[in-house]
Amino acid sequence: MTAVPFVLPYRRPFHMASGTVLEAAHVLIRIETDEGPMGVAEAVSRSMIYGESQASIVEAVRSWFAPALAGLDPFEVESAQKVLRSVVANDTTKGAIDIALHDLRGKAVGESTWRLLGAASTSLRVTHMLGTGSVADVVAEAAAARQDSGIDAFKVKVDTRMSSSLALLAALRRELGDDALLYIDANQSLSAEETVASLGRLAELGVHLVEEPVPSTDLVGKARIAAAGGVAIMADESATTLETAAVQLTTGSARALSIKPARTGYTTSSRILGLARGLHARAIIGSQGDSAIGTITSATFGAAFEWTAREPAELDYFLGLGDQIVTSAPVIRAGRVHVDPTVAGNGVEIDEDKLAHFRVDS
Repeated sequence: MTAVPFVLPYRRPFHMASGTVLEAAHVLIRIETDEGPMGVAEAVSRSMIYGESQASIVEAVRSWFAPALAGLDPFEVESAQKVLRSVVANDTTKGAIDIALHDLRGKAVGESTWRLLGAASTSLRVTHMLGTGSVADVVAEAAAARQDSGIDAFKVKVDTRMSSSLALLAALRRELGDDALLYIDANQSLSAEETVASLGRLAELGVHLVEEPVPSTDLVGKARIAAAGGVAIMADESATTLETAAVQLTTGSARALSIKPARTGYTTSSRILGLARGLHARAIIGSQGDSAIGTITSATFGAAFEWTAREPAELDYFLGLGDQIVTSAPVIRAGRVHVDPTVAGNGVEIDEDKLAHFRVDS
């Protein structure tokens, strides 16, 4: 197993309540077998959210996971999970390893991971994520996404200036019309009181979800928001494990989950998805700030299951990057992204020249 750090440029900075992202500092995970197949995936470093950096991801692979997984049969899923659980935290590192193992298994048997997981749909409706900014700029970005890619679902980042955020949402609704799907993500920046006070206006504007409005540990605040009704809460950072997702759903703190395969891998993501379906909660494929690599692997997972295939998925973030290290990036047409059911594994093919160009010293 190897970990190769690389940095891709952004076309422009992406702003949200938890910070501003200027570049995509990711790590390519590769897992090889003696027989030849190689599984690949990417780990995304978002220190302000997950506490992982490129350096920590590389070191975790080098010092802990690569030695512990060496010699293991890649089809021993539970054995691999036991190794990953033996180290606390490091969620995106473990998620990438699990996805790479699934990729390897698909290649070993000559079958697509999409088909092995469930093969529910060959495409997903795409959500475009809008960062914070001026009303004119954000509305123009949304209009461009609709014009260029046919996207009609949007997640809008909001912050502590809720009155300004409501004005932005009103402008977006005027521009996009009543049929566009809108939901918001506060990245834990609001109070329960601010959120409750805004619910009526949000419902009027047709906003159907509020993602992480308050700090992830504020279960009392979430309960107050849920009791007020009108708009459902979606858990993201507060539901990064099967256990925490169960708490969010069974306490009534959330009625939807953001599932990010890059954060929880395919194995844990499928278990969280099963929990959501069993409790009749929505499950939406979220963005981890993925490059084309993570977009392909997230689309593979989301399209494989009926419960996620029925929802829009945050799968166009990679378009905000200035370049990619894959030979073929996803294409979004008529607001949808398609998976290729004919490929073996996840369908990610690395452009070695591009990787060499964007690789950085670990």
